Amino acid sequence: MDVHIIAKLKSSYEAWHQLFVADADRRSKICDESRTLVSKANETTAVITVFDVDIEAMGAMMADPEFQKMTEDHVEKHIPYLMTPLS
Repeated sequence: MDVHIIAKLKSSYEAWHQLFVADADRRSKICDESRTLVSKANETTAVITVFDVDIEAMGAMMADPEFQKMTEDHVEKHIPYLMTPLS
């Protein structure tokens, strides 16, 4: 499953992006990290697309208190969307 996530930011995109890059090992356990896309949409929004996601593992990761503590100063909320390729 492919997932598109909108991250509403509390911090600057640059500060959040450093945190995001540093967390690649954790993401690689739930998706194909080599295909992950990330970009700044505006000053308070980042967009992330992850591919071949283990949805259950992603839910567990995002609910993990360690992940929540790591992101609490940077992210107001994550808004995930499942993606289906058009035929």
